[in-house]
Formats: sequence, structure tokens, C-alpha cells
Amino acid sequence: MPVADAGLKHFRRDEILISSDQARTILRYFFGLNTDLPDQLTDDDVAFAQALLLEAIDESYAMGYVQAMFESFYGKPPASLDSVKDMIKDFVKAAAKHWFAHARGEDFANPKIYESIRVTIAVNFKSVWGIRMATGELTY
Repeated sequence: MPVADAGLKHFRRDEILISSDQARTILRYFFGLNTDLPDQLTDDDVAFAQALLLEAIDESYAMGYVQAMFESFYGKPPASLDSVKDMIKDFVKAAAKHWFAHARGEDFANPKIYESIRVTIAVNFKSVWGIRMATGELTY
């Protein structure tokens, strides 16, 4: 799963779209309600929270994409070129539903994040946040 490579996007100050309060909520969403948080989050802290959220949405989208591909191809060994064309059509239809579900603005207002993705991201980046809290340094 790509979230294991720790390749979170880094946001510049002018790219941050969430508030400090929203970042606080995001950090607690990933690391638990009892997560230590500084009194004031830095721009880097907010950017990190935004990156976690972006990663969760992207990876959940990818999981849905893989699921659509699996459902289209699993158990359907091609017997002829025509059957491959039919599988590709099935796949495109399934993937298109998933793509368009996220392409509309209203869908981003309530994005889907799979719990398995949330847990994986939390595990992968818990030490990053722990080091931030212990040293003041945020490195990811």
C-alpha cells in the first residue's frame, strides 16, 4: 500500500486550505483523542495534517479503484479477444462510477476514508508526530 513509503505531499503556507482547528481535528482523527497537541499549531503542523487527510482520501480512492478492477477481472479468464474487450468495458464502467463520485465538488465535502487506510496512515506517521511533540521538529 503506497502509504507505507512516507511520501506525503508537502504544502507551502499559501497551499494550506484547512484551519488550525481543522488540523487539530484531523490529527486527533489519525492519532486518537488523547493525542498530545501543542497549544498553537504551526503552519508546518497544519500542512502535515492536511497532507495526512489528502493521503487518506487518495489512498481510499485507490482502494476503490483496485476494488473495481478486481470485481471486473476476477474469475473471468479470457477465452477470446472479445471476452477481453467485454472485461475492459466492465472495468471502465465500474471505474468511471468511482472516478465521477470524486470528481464532483459536492463529493469532496464528505469524502470517504476507509478505516484500513486511516489505521495504516496512523501507524506509519505516529512516530513522526511523536518526534514533533518531543522535540518540536516535524520531519516527514
